Amino acid sequence: MALPNLWGLYNLRSSPFFQATLRADSPVTPLRLFVGRQRERQLLLTAIGSSAASRQAVAGRPGIGKTSLVQTVKTDAQAEGYWSSDAIIPISAKGAGAEGASEQLLGQLLSGVYDAVLANCPTAAGPEVEAAQQLVRSIRLRGGGLTLSAFGLGVGGSQSESVATPPGALLLDGPRVLRDLIRYAIGQGARGIVLHLNNLENLSEADASQAADRLRGIRDQALLHDGLHLIVVGTTDAVWTVVQSHTQIRSVFSHPLVLEPLALGDVEQLLANRYEALQLDPARPWRSPVEAAVVKRLYELFRGDLRGMLKALEDGITALLGLTSAGVDVAPVGLDDLLLTLRQRNQVELQEQLGDTAWERLPAWAGVDAGSIQTQAELVELWQVRQLTVSQSLQQLIKFGAVEVLPRRGREAIQYLMTGTAGLAL
Repeated sequence: MALPNLWGLYNLRSSPFFQATLRADSPVTPLRLFVGRQRERQLLLTAIGSSAASRQAVAGRPGIGKTSLVQTVKTDAQAEGYWSSDAIIPISAKGAGAEGASEQLLGQLLSGVYDAVLANCPTAAGPEVEAAQQLVRSIRLRGGGLTLSAFGLGVGGSQSESVATPPGALLLDGPRVLRDLIRYAIGQGARGIVLHLNNLENLSEADASQAADRLRGIRDQALLHDGLHLIVVGTTDAVWTVVQSHTQIRSVFSHPLVLEPLALGDVEQLLANRYEALQLDPARPWRSPVEAAVVKRLYELFRGDLRGMLKALEDGITALLGLTSAGVDVAPVGLDDLLLTLRQRNQVELQEQLGDTAWERLPAWAGVDAGSIQTQAELVELWQVRQLTVSQSLQQLIKFGAVEVLPRRGREAIQYLMTGTAGLAL
């Protein structure tokens, strides 16, 4: 018996509201679905093409499309002769001392360059490649780093993996091997190598400062090689802390590029592109699963968090149509039906995750204005509790996606805003 496909009701092969990162090698989430950001795209490409080496930073709120932008830029650069791969290198791994953390990051950079060389030149050979291969294969990066695979290296890893090289050995040999490997790539025709450093999402100030220390620790040994182009990605506060907190890092990185939300028209075009790409029967037109008013309202609620908006669309439609029979003529979901479904669903989930006390804080906030920006001092007055209690409640609300921290401006008090997920529940 064939399994039911509720999206087939709209002549779609699968959900058009997926939240996976767009990738060049993915038939399901191809980069050709990317929409907008032409100015930002050109700025990043110009920096790469205008220098022998570059270090850039892309910042913005969670879910706004930073990673997809950088994946698109890497593909653009590859079309012009630069080497890269779909690998995304984590920069904020924890659990090591200062020297060990810098050594870990150096190993990740070397692995990223090695991966790009193999991806673009599978027959790569020679002393430079052999030296890199031996060093990379001796590394087991802890905490979800890069691990050995049949091809070379793959993303994955586990907490139980150990480092086979002696402490500090990578810091001694790694910079030379990295430099020689980049020179090898250029000798083989590459115009340069572009790497994507990610994972700076919702870091505490202390964690972001540690990530900056790790970059500073390998600045001269690894970051400044001719032919190497780095793009660091993360939330605004984390990126600013990492790139701006040390003079040694600030002096070699470009001014961070801060992304604004996609315009509503771009979001509508993005969805139309997905519907067309997922068309099930080419002889019949696809249909939008939702009315235009739904997209507009969720766009307002999520304020640029495209990932959160897409999840809300998928969750709501799946709940509404999950028991619908195949072959039934189904109209696009309307605003009232979707909002009612999402309100009930989000209320149950948030209440279970937060517990009664933290949950009860949200209606009080929404009573003022669900879209209002609050500081801790203002929440002390609103909730009539001590500052410590406000801080603890906010930590819990942030953890479960009900509240987000807004980018900090100078020495101003930290500001908080309810997410679209919480807004839908209320």
